Amino acid sequence: MAKKDALADIKQKIEAAQATQDTLTAGLEKDKAVMNAMVKTMAEENKVEQRQSKLATLIQDKTSKTHKVTVDFGGGAIAQVSTELINWGVRALGSWSPDSWFGGNVDFMQGLPHFVFGLGIYIAEVASRKQGVLPSTTREVISEAAKLFSQLGFSNLTRALRVRWGDAKDKDATMEALAAEKADLEKKLRALQAQAK
Repeated sequence: MAKKDALADIKQKIEAAQATQDTLTAGLEKDKAVMNAMVKTMAEENKVEQRQSKLATLIQDKTSKTHKVTVDFGGGAIAQVSTELINWGVRALGSWSPDSWFGGNVDFMQGLPHFVFGLGIYIAEVASRKQGVLPSTTREVISEAAKLFSQLGFSNLTRALRVRWGDAKDKDATMEALAAEKADLEKKLRALQAQAK
């Protein structure tokens, strides 16, 4: 019986050891799952930090003096050169055909198309930007060029209107002076005709 009791005791100890081993194995599996989750979280946090670092670098680049000068000068140069080239072509076409509608409206044609196309391109570029995404340098230069192209066109257009309005005022004053001179000459003619009789 002592042998049976010893065997039962050993069997009980083996079962207890197996239960302890199962508990430890389950704990290890749970710890392994927690560790894997922590590693995954750390990897995601690392990716977020890398994105934040890239974004900070990009923002720093976008706000640098060099970037600002590049965008402003590049856009301004493109707008000015394209405006002057188009205006040169418009003047040449007007000189080639001075009696045509185009020849009579060269002053407006040096401003109106620039204003309309520049404003259209500017609005389209701004409207097509993605929310929360910084625009590329190329897009910024295009936006700046379109804005300035439109402003140069508007300036030319208002100058043309101002000159034409001034010319109309001068023409009205000239017509009034001519009408007064004509009336004076008719009066003198009538007086001379009356003396001649």
